[in-house]
Amino acid sequence: MFKKILIATDGSKHSEHAAKFGVDLAQLSNGSVTICYVADVGGYLPPGSIPFGDVGYYAIDPAVFNSLRDMAMEAGEKAAARIEELATAAGVLSESKVLEGDPASEILRLAREQSMDIIVIGSIGKTGLEKFLMGSVAEKVVRNSPVPVLVVHKDPSSA
Repeated sequence: MFKKILIATDGSKHSEHAAKFGVDLAQLSNGSVTICYVADVGGYLPPGSIPFGDVGYYAIDPAVFNSLRDMAMEAGEKAAARIEELATAAGVLSESKVLEGDPASEILRLAREQSMDIIVIGSIGKTGLEKFLMGSVAEKVVRNSPVPVLVVHKDPSSA
């Protein structure tokens, strides 16, 4: 049975919907959840950034970057706290990890390092050209996960 459940969140309503499945699974299996939010700070390209060197490198004022980083990490703390409240209400032990980096890579790293039994993730993410060029976080996790992945589709009642 799944005792150690990793719930990946991006702070959206859709990922909170997926988190409910993870909490329910933990409750049914008498397991625990680890909530993971990954701030993709390197993915930010604020207005005023200028190309520097090779393609993909940009000169960003360190104060601006640090401010963006702080905002992203704070958003992660809030998103994780909302899911921890769901877990607490269900009587499920929980902990949260707010990380920085590429979301799929960090989710997979955490799953390996913490010997998770399953990853729960929402299917809503990037769309259009961005998804074509980069792929979705859920897709990357499914393709590379060492453990089963439960991909939860959008709540039909929230359309």
